[in-house]
Amino acid sequence: MTTSTTLGNATFTRVNATDLKLFRVNAGVPVEDALEMVSLLQHHANQLNFDAAMSDSGERFSWPALYLGEMAKALIDDINDALFLPRADA
Repeated sequence: MTTSTTLGNATFTRVNATDLKLFRVNAGVPVEDALEMVSLLQHHANQLNFDAAMSDSGERFSWPALYLGEMAKALIDDINDALFLPRADA
């Protein structure tokens, strides 16, 4: 077990056609909890992608899967930073 926590650096979900992001990962979440959430987000994104692939009306599954995937990636990026970037307080 580690005592590392998320840093709150990662952002996700672009606003319109700009690079401005709408959401940010919260700082201070224990890495173990964040990894569990990544697993759940990715699992549900995968289920939606499968449903989209198998359905004639798959488009309705695509946007939720995209957003879940963006959330999962932001958490992974933030966890990576927390575990591998040098910290100022170290």
